[in-house]
Amino acid sequence: MTAVLSGEADIGFMGSESSIYTYQEGANDVIKNFAQLTQRAGNFLVAREEMPDFSWDDLKGKDVLGGRKGVVHYTM
Repeated sequence: MTAVLSGEADIGFMGSESSIYTYQEGANDVIKNFAQLTQRAGNFLVAREEMPDFSWDDLKGKDVLGGRKGVVHYTM
């Protein structure tokens, strides 16, 4: 979440609790959850701006970050 809010990443891969916590704390840049990636894990793909016609191809050339310490960060 820190990387998305600071502009270091365009999209973050994390659980919805990160966006809920930052919203509740009054963040100026509200993050939107927009995808459920698995049936059991509570992870979401989130972006800074609304993407009503999202396609996985939209991730090409973007930095995608995992939400846990030690996760490898990928450029798609």
